[in-house]
Amino acid sequence: MQKSSLWLAIGCMALGMVFIPMGDGIAKHLQNVSHYTPTMLSWSRFAIGALLVLPWALATKQLPSLATSNRSFWIKQCVRGLLIAATVTMIVTAVGLSPIADVFGAFFIGPGISVILAHYLLRVPAKVTDWMAVVIGFVGVLMVVQPTGDISPGIPWALASGCCYGAFLVATRWASGSGPPIAQLAAQFSIATIALMPLGLPGFFSQGLVQPGWIFASAFLSGSANLLSILALSAVGNAVLAPVVYLQVVSATLVGLIAFGTIPNQLTALGLLLIVATGIFQAISHHLADDNPKRT
Repeated sequence: MQKSSLWLAIGCMALGMVFIPMGDGIAKHLQNVSHYTPTMLSWSRFAIGALLVLPWALATKQLPSLATSNRSFWIKQCVRGLLIAATVTMIVTAVGLSPIADVFGAFFIGPGISVILAHYLLRVPAKVTDWMAVVIGFVGVLMVVQPTGDISPGIPWALASGCCYGAFLVATRWASGSGPPIAQLAAQFSIATIALMPLGLPGFFSQGLVQPGWIFASAFLSGSANLLSILALSAVGNAVLAPVVYLQVVSATLVGLIAFGTIPNQLTALGLLLIVATGIFQAISHHLADDNPKRT
Protein backbone atom coordinates (compact mmCIF):
# COMPACT_ATOMS: atom_id res chain seq x y z
CA MET A 1 0.00 0.00 0.00
CA GLN A 2 1.25 3.49 -0.84
CA LYS A 3 1.97 5.75 2.13
CA SER A 4 -0.42 8.39 0.78
CA SER A 5 -3.28 5.86 0.83
CA LEU A 6 -2.32 4.71 4.31
CA TRP A 7 -2.31 8.23 5.74
CA LEU A 8 -5.58 9.06 3.94
CA ALA A 9 -7.21 6.05 5.61
CA ILE A 10 -5.77 7.07 8.98
CA GLY A 11 -7.04 10.64 8.44
CA CYS A 12 -10.57 9.41 7.63
CA MET A 13 -10.59 7.20 10.70
CA ALA A 14 -9.23 10.00 12.90
CA LEU A 15 -11.92 12.46 11.82
CA GLY A 16 -14.62 9.88 12.38
CA MET A 17 -13.31 9.14 15.86
CA VAL A 18 -13.39 12.83 16.77
CA PHE A 19 -17.01 13.06 15.58
CA ILE A 20 -18.29 10.18 17.74
CA PRO A 21 -17.87 11.79 21.20
CA MET A 22 -19.27 15.04 19.82
CA GLY A 23 -22.46 13.22 18.83
CA ASP A 24 -22.62 11.49 22.20
CA GLY A 25 -22.05 14.80 23.98
CA ILE A 26 -25.13 16.12 22.19
CA ALA A 27 -27.03 13.01 23.33
CA LYS A 28 -25.98 13.75 26.92
CA HIS A 29 -27.21 17.34 26.54
CA LEU A 30 -30.55 16.13 25.14
CA GLN A 31 -31.02 13.76 28.08
CA ASN A 32 -30.34 16.68 30.44
CA VAL A 33 -32.94 18.97 28.84
CA SER A 34 -35.65 16.45 27.92
CA HIS A 35 -37.19 13.14 28.94
CA TYR A 36 -35.87 11.35 25.87
CA THR A 37 -34.73 7.80 26.57
CA PRO A 38 -31.38 6.49 25.27
CA THR A 39 -33.23 4.10 22.95
CA MET A 40 -35.24 6.96 21.45
CA LEU A 41 -32.10 9.06 20.89
CA SER A 42 -30.26 6.10 19.39
CA TRP A 43 -33.18 5.22 17.15
CA SER A 44 -33.47 8.84 15.96
CA ARG A 45 -29.79 8.83 14.94
CA PHE A 46 -30.20 5.79 12.77
CA ALA A 47 -33.59 6.87 11.39
CA ILE A 48 -32.26 10.28 10.30
CA GLY A 49 -29.12 8.64 8.94
CA ALA A 50 -31.20 6.18 6.92
CA LEU A 51 -33.38 8.99 5.56
CA LEU A 52 -30.25 10.84 4.37
CA VAL A 53 -28.22 7.91 3.05
CA LEU A 54 -30.79 5.42 1.74
CA PRO A 55 -32.10 7.65 -1.11
CA TRP A 56 -28.50 8.34 -2.14
CA ALA A 57 -27.67 4.62 -2.25
CA LEU A 58 -30.86 3.82 -4.18
CA ALA A 59 -30.45 6.73 -6.64
CA THR A 60 -26.89 5.65 -7.49
CA LYS A 61 -28.01 1.99 -7.70
CA GLN A 62 -25.31 0.95 -5.26
CA LEU A 63 -27.61 -0.83 -2.82
CA PRO A 64 -28.36 -4.42 -3.89
CA SER A 65 -32.03 -5.37 -3.95
CA LEU A 66 -33.27 -7.99 -1.54
CA ALA A 67 -34.46 -10.09 -4.46
CA THR A 68 -31.30 -10.17 -6.55
CA SER A 69 -28.37 -9.64 -4.17
CA ASN A 70 -26.38 -12.49 -2.70
CA ARG A 71 -27.15 -13.45 0.86
CA SER A 72 -23.64 -12.62 2.03
CA PHE A 73 -24.13 -8.85 1.77
CA TRP A 74 -27.31 -8.79 3.82
CA ILE A 75 -26.08 -11.27 6.43
CA LYS A 76 -22.94 -9.20 7.01
CA GLN A 77 -24.88 -5.93 7.15
CA CYS A 78 -27.40 -7.42 9.60
CA VAL A 79 -24.53 -8.36 11.92
CA ARG A 80 -23.03 -4.88 11.60
CA GLY A 81 -26.39 -3.14 12.02
CA LEU A 82 -27.29 -5.05 15.20
CA LEU A 83 -23.84 -4.53 16.70
CA ILE A 84 -23.81 -0.77 16.07
CA ALA A 85 -27.40 -0.46 17.35
CA ALA A 86 -26.33 -2.11 20.62
CA THR A 87 -23.12 -0.05 20.77
CA VAL A 88 -24.84 3.31 20.34
CA THR A 89 -27.77 2.53 22.66
CA MET A 90 -25.45 1.48 25.48
CA ILE A 91 -22.99 4.37 25.06
CA VAL A 92 -25.85 6.89 25.02
CA THR A 93 -27.18 5.26 28.20
CA ALA A 94 -23.70 5.51 29.73
CA VAL A 95 -23.11 9.20 28.96
CA GLY A 96 -26.46 10.02 30.52
CA LEU A 97 -25.32 8.45 33.80
CA SER A 98 -21.60 9.27 34.08
CA PRO A 99 -18.99 11.87 32.99
CA ILE A 100 -18.31 11.51 29.28
CA ALA A 101 -14.50 11.16 29.63
CA ASP A 102 -14.92 8.32 32.16
CA VAL A 103 -17.42 6.64 29.85
CA PHE A 104 -15.08 6.72 26.87
CA GLY A 105 -12.17 5.52 28.99
CA ALA A 106 -14.18 2.41 29.88
CA PHE A 107 -15.45 2.16 26.30
CA PHE A 108 -11.85 1.74 25.19
CA ILE A 109 -11.84 -1.90 25.98
CA GLY A 110 -13.15 -2.00 22.38
CA PRO A 111 -9.91 -1.63 20.37
CA GLY A 112 -8.29 -4.47 22.30
CA ILE A 113 -11.35 -6.62 21.69
CA SER A 114 -11.11 -5.83 17.97
CA VAL A 115 -7.46 -6.93 17.74
CA ILE A 116 -8.23 -10.20 19.54
CA LEU A 117 -11.34 -11.00 17.49
CA ALA A 118 -9.70 -10.05 14.19
CA HIS A 119 -6.77 -12.35 14.98
CA TYR A 120 -8.87 -15.37 15.94
CA LEU A 121 -11.92 -14.94 13.71
CA LEU A 122 -10.49 -13.31 10.57
CA ARG A 123 -6.96 -14.70 10.90
CA VAL A 124 -5.52 -11.17 10.69
CA PRO A 125 -1.87 -11.29 11.81
CA ALA A 126 -1.20 -9.37 15.03
CA LYS A 127 2.31 -8.30 16.01
CA VAL A 128 3.85 -8.49 19.45
CA THR A 129 3.32 -4.73 19.74
CA ASP A 130 -0.39 -5.22 19.03
CA TRP A 131 -0.67 -7.65 21.95
CA MET A 132 1.34 -5.29 24.15
CA ALA A 133 -1.07 -2.50 23.23
CA VAL A 134 -4.04 -4.69 24.18
CA VAL A 135 -2.57 -5.34 27.66
CA ILE A 136 -1.39 -1.77 28.31
CA GLY A 137 -4.62 -0.31 26.98
CA PHE A 138 -6.57 -2.58 29.33
CA VAL A 139 -4.50 -1.30 32.27
CA GLY A 140 -5.46 2.23 31.20
CA VAL A 141 -9.12 1.22 31.12
CA LEU A 142 -8.83 -0.18 34.66
CA MET A 143 -7.32 3.13 35.83
CA VAL A 144 -10.33 4.96 34.40
CA VAL A 145 -12.93 2.48 35.63
CA GLN A 146 -11.30 2.15 39.10
CA PRO A 147 -13.15 -1.09 39.92
CA THR A 148 -14.18 -0.68 43.54
CA GLY A 149 -17.52 -1.10 45.23
CA ASP A 150 -18.60 2.38 44.11
CA ILE A 151 -18.39 2.25 40.31
CA SER A 152 -20.21 5.05 38.48
CA PRO A 153 -23.53 3.71 37.12
CA GLY A 154 -22.67 4.43 33.49
CA ILE A 155 -19.41 2.43 33.50
CA PRO A 156 -20.90 -1.09 33.08
CA TRP A 157 -22.90 0.22 30.11
CA ALA A 158 -19.72 1.74 28.67
CA LEU A 159 -17.79 -1.53 29.04
CA ALA A 160 -20.57 -3.47 27.33
CA SER A 161 -20.72 -0.86 24.58
CA GLY A 162 -16.95 -1.12 24.09
CA CYS A 163 -17.18 -4.90 23.67
CA CYS A 164 -19.90 -4.49 21.04
CA TYR A 165 -17.89 -1.78 19.29
CA GLY A 166 -14.80 -4.00 19.11
CA ALA A 167 -16.94 -6.68 17.50
CA PHE A 168 -18.43 -4.07 15.16
CA LEU A 169 -14.97 -2.99 13.97
CA VAL A 170 -14.13 -6.58 13.15
CA ALA A 171 -17.49 -7.12 11.43
CA THR A 172 -16.87 -3.99 9.35
CA ARG A 173 -13.52 -5.39 8.24
CA TRP A 174 -15.20 -8.75 7.54
CA ALA A 175 -17.87 -7.04 5.43
CA SER A 176 -15.55 -4.56 3.71
CA GLY A 177 -15.60 -6.28 0.31
CA SER A 178 -19.29 -7.11 0.28
CA GLY A 179 -20.47 -3.85 -1.30
CA PRO A 180 -19.74 -0.14 -1.85
CA PRO A 181 -19.28 1.89 1.36
CA ILE A 182 -22.48 3.89 0.79
CA ALA A 183 -24.46 0.67 0.30
CA GLN A 184 -23.09 -0.77 3.53
CA LEU A 185 -23.87 2.42 5.44
CA ALA A 186 -27.43 2.56 4.09
CA ALA A 187 -28.03 -1.08 4.98
CA GLN A 188 -26.46 -0.63 8.43
CA PHE A 189 -28.62 2.39 9.24
CA SER A 190 -31.79 0.75 7.94
CA ILE A 191 -31.25 -2.46 9.92
CA ALA A 192 -30.40 -0.55 13.11
CA THR A 193 -33.48 1.67 12.62
CA ILE A 194 -35.75 -1.36 12.27
CA ALA A 195 -34.16 -3.11 15.26
CA LEU A 196 -34.58 -0.11 17.58
CA MET A 197 -37.97 1.05 16.28
CA PRO A 198 -40.13 -0.87 18.82
CA LEU A 199 -38.22 0.83 21.67
CA GLY A 200 -37.48 4.22 20.13
CA LEU A 201 -40.65 5.21 18.30
CA PRO A 202 -42.98 5.23 21.36
CA GLY A 203 -40.60 7.64 23.11
CA PHE A 204 -40.76 9.99 20.15
CA PHE A 205 -44.56 10.00 20.14
CA SER A 206 -44.81 10.51 23.90
CA GLN A 207 -42.24 13.35 24.12
CA GLY A 208 -42.63 15.11 20.78
CA LEU A 209 -39.77 16.89 19.03
CA VAL A 210 -37.38 18.63 21.43
CA GLN A 211 -34.46 20.66 20.01
CA PRO A 212 -34.58 19.07 16.52
CA GLY A 213 -31.41 20.87 15.44
CA TRP A 214 -29.39 19.05 18.07
CA ILE A 215 -31.03 15.72 17.20
CA PHE A 216 -30.09 16.22 13.54
CA ALA A 217 -26.53 17.27 14.46
CA SER A 218 -26.06 14.14 16.56
CA ALA A 219 -27.30 11.96 13.70
CA PHE A 220 -25.09 13.76 11.16
CA LEU A 221 -21.96 13.34 13.28
CA SER A 222 -22.71 9.68 13.95
CA GLY A 223 -23.44 8.95 10.28
CA SER A 224 -20.33 10.74 9.08
CA ALA A 225 -18.19 8.83 11.59
CA ASN A 226 -19.58 5.52 10.37
CA LEU A 227 -18.99 6.34 6.70
CA LEU A 228 -15.44 7.49 7.38
CA SER A 229 -14.65 4.34 9.36
CA ILE A 230 -16.04 2.12 6.59
CA LEU A 231 -13.86 3.89 4.02
CA ALA A 232 -10.80 3.55 6.24
CA LEU A 233 -11.34 -0.09 7.21
CA SER A 234 -11.94 -0.99 3.57
CA ALA A 235 -8.40 0.16 2.80
CA VAL A 236 -6.40 -0.78 5.89
CA GLY A 237 -6.44 -3.62 8.43
CA ASN A 238 -7.88 -3.52 11.94
CA ALA A 239 -4.50 -3.73 13.65
CA VAL A 240 -3.25 -0.61 11.85
CA LEU A 241 -6.34 1.50 12.52
CA ALA A 242 -7.15 0.26 16.03
CA PRO A 243 -4.81 2.84 17.64
CA VAL A 244 -6.55 5.70 15.79
CA VAL A 245 -9.75 4.83 17.60
CA TYR A 246 -8.07 6.08 20.79
CA LEU A 247 -8.58 9.65 19.53
CA GLN A 248 -12.10 9.32 20.89
CA VAL A 249 -10.59 9.60 24.38
CA VAL A 250 -9.08 13.01 23.58
CA SER A 251 -12.28 14.21 21.93
CA ALA A 252 -14.45 12.92 24.80
CA THR A 253 -12.26 14.63 27.40
CA LEU A 254 -12.47 17.94 25.54
CA VAL A 255 -16.24 17.62 25.07
CA GLY A 256 -16.67 16.88 28.78
CA LEU A 257 -14.47 19.81 29.76
CA ILE A 258 -15.86 22.41 27.34
CA ALA A 259 -19.54 21.43 27.27
CA PHE A 260 -20.08 20.09 30.78
CA GLY A 261 -17.19 21.47 32.85
CA THR A 262 -16.09 17.98 33.87
CA ILE A 263 -12.44 17.62 34.94
CA PRO A 264 -11.20 14.00 35.31
CA ASN A 265 -9.56 13.07 38.63
CA GLN A 266 -5.83 12.33 38.67
CA LEU A 267 -6.05 8.55 38.30
CA THR A 268 -8.61 8.86 35.51
CA ALA A 269 -6.45 11.43 33.73
CA LEU A 270 -3.42 9.13 33.98
CA GLY A 271 -5.48 6.26 32.61
CA LEU A 272 -6.67 8.38 29.69
CA LEU A 273 -3.07 9.43 28.96
CA LEU A 274 -1.96 5.79 29.06
CA ILE A 275 -4.70 4.79 26.63
CA VAL A 276 -3.71 7.55 24.19
CA ALA A 277 0.02 6.76 24.60
CA THR A 278 -0.73 3.12 23.79
CA GLY A 279 -2.39 4.15 20.55
CA ILE A 280 0.51 6.40 19.58
CA PHE A 281 3.03 3.65 20.38
CA GLN A 282 1.15 1.15 18.25
CA ALA A 283 0.84 3.58 15.34
CA ILE A 284 4.58 4.35 15.44
CA SER A 285 5.45 0.65 15.55
CA HIS A 286 3.38 -0.01 12.41
CA HIS A 287 4.91 3.00 10.67
CA LEU A 288 8.45 1.81 11.45
CA ALA A 289 7.60 -1.69 10.28
CA ASP A 290 6.38 -0.29 6.95
CA ASP A 291 9.58 1.73 6.59
CA ASN A 292 11.80 -1.30 7.36
CA PRO A 293 10.36 -4.33 5.59
CA LYS A 294 12.12 -7.63 6.16
CA ARG A 295 14.60 -8.60 3.46
CA THR A 296 14.12 -11.91 1.73
